[in-house]
Amino acid sequence: MKAEFWAADTFRFSVTGPGAFRFLNRAAASGVRLRRVRWQKDGYTATASGPDWRRLEEIAKSGGWAFTVTARRGPGRRTEWLLRTRPGLAAGAVLFFVLLRFLGGFVWCIDYGAMDTDLHAGVRTLLADCGIHEGVYLTKPLLQAAQAQALRRSETFGWVSLNFTGGCLSVESTPAQTQTVRDPPPRQGLYAAADGEVLAVEIESGFAVVAVGEQVTAGQPLAAAEKLDRKGNAVPQGAWGRIVARVQKQYTAAQALEYEALVYTGRSSAAETLYLPGYAHTRPAEMLLAGEEQTEWLPLRLGRLALPACICRVTTWEQQTQPVRLTDTAAVALAVRTCRAQLLRDFPDAEIEAEQRETTTENGTAAAAVTYIFTADIARAR
Repeated sequence: MKAEFWAADTFRFSVTGPGAFRFLNRAAASGVRLRRVRWQKDGYTATASGPDWRRLEEIAKSGGWAFTVTARRGPGRRTEWLLRTRPGLAAGAVLFFVLLRFLGGFVWCIDYGAMDTDLHAGVRTLLADCGIHEGVYLTKPLLQAAQAQALRRSETFGWVSLNFTGGCLSVESTPAQTQTVRDPPPRQGLYAAADGEVLAVEIESGFAVVAVGEQVTAGQPLAAAEKLDRKGNAVPQGAWGRIVARVQKQYTAAQALEYEALVYTGRSSAAETLYLPGYAHTRPAEMLLAGEEQTEWLPLRLGRLALPACICRVTTWEQQTQPVRLTDTAAVALAVRTCRAQLLRDFPDAEIEAEQRETTTENGTAAAAVTYIFTADIARAR
């Protein structure tokens, strides 16, 4: 047996000869720790660690005692052969387990569980804003702070939990369930926002003063906030509800044939930051461009094996103000679209039944006047 492989062993030995008890004194003076010492008729037996084998043998030889190894426990013959012929394999295995133990506190991958794929980018951005991504050493306070921040900032989830085990950060969540809580209506009435024919009266609170089939004009009361009882006393009740009417109304808009707009030039430039455990390196963009920025997080993998590293790529898409020239047809279409946008701004629930357009193009401007016939809720509180 070669001495260098005794370091991982423990062995049992016997010492015999005259005055064998002095061997114990010399061994203790040399700093050797003996265990399970048992006295025999002509000496004793004891157990020691492999690194002390050569020192004990020299002490026995100098004192004239017989030193015999009776039992040995260690890695075994095959392991010793592997250590002797392939030491790099053993060193690699030891290094692997050391790194696994050391790198276990870093984020290797992020598991989104059953979450919809469309939500991954938003959750990734939220975690990155909290300082969590692959290659970060994740501590319990950081994890708790990120979870609290996620609950405060995210309107998509009703509950979010972050669990970190063995280098994997798991995100568990439930979708938010929105429940509208409406305050009691203020003591005010409902009035018509436009002229029209009443088609439906859906009053939830207050006292309706119009009926189906009546013609109303803009500003006319539709529901009162109080009513007199039989004794002539006022009964207050804030008005709330819908009055659906058929309305005819005209909207106008103009669109210039030439104007300046912020458009994409097609050029882009990207800056990348590489995150490794305890290290970050940024490669700046080749060109400094002004425009819209897009951030991507790219986890690094070796085949199917996730690595505790990632790249954050920030791409800037250049935008510049440039003159735009529209054709007459395009300008008219934009003017008509503006008219419809005005209608939906005033009556978001409008259902258009018919429309009549009048368009002109002169002096570099396209004008549109569109008359809509639509049904919508015309009740407005004031």
